[in-house]
Amino acid sequence: MKARRRNILILGIVGGAIIIFIALFGAMNQDNAPVFNLVLFAGLIVVTMFYAYYSMETANAAREQADASLKIAEETREQRIMASRPVIIQKAVVETETEFATFGSKDWFSYFEVYNAGNGPAIEVEISLLNNEKTPIHSQRETFLRADEPPIQFYSHPIYPEKPTFYLVCEYQSILSRETWYQTWLPFEAVEASEEEKIYVKPGKLEFKEVTEKERINAFGIRRNNSE
Repeated sequence: MKARRRNILILGIVGGAIIIFIALFGAMNQDNAPVFNLVLFAGLIVVTMFYAYYSMETANAAREQADASLKIAEETREQRIMASRPVIIQKAVVETETEFATFGSKDWFSYFEVYNAGNGPAIEVEISLLNNEKTPIHSQRETFLRADEPPIQFYSHPIYPEKPTFYLVCEYQSILSRETWYQTWLPFEAVEASEEEKIYVKPGKLEFKEVTEKERINAFGIRRNNSE
């Protein structure tokens, strides 16, 4: 593209030099003045077209450069957001190794720990326990959760063992992206333990989502229903 614009500019300069030469030659030959004036006029038109085309090419190149710079800036911002993005993880934890000797399965755990596995702090953190219909049963809030902060312990009682499928959902934001809400969904099964009011949990697969304000879970009954 640069070579092309350079060639156009050279042609324009050469054309201008030729026109100047024709004008000087015509001035020295008054008898042929009408012919030289016509040639001079035609040459000026050609040179003007060359320079107009060169100006258009330069403007297009400047616009392409501006678009490329804007794209690089957006990509840099996205990379900065991703590099500093928090990632909330729910992890099932065994309270004691001997606890499951009588239960008979290592697939079941005592409670959950919620921690930040990302690089930046999570803000406006909401941890919610949902039933199998994805209706909040219990929720708690944290103003922020740093990456180096100890995990939050979350016990899943009391729940309803006749409907053993539940969800532990974390909602949070990043300080660099306040328009997007992040969600981490962890489905799990639950059974009652022999100990009163104690529940064992069996986690499923984590799922990560990005949602808008309208799509958030109405954990505390202060937001409008998602279907509205």
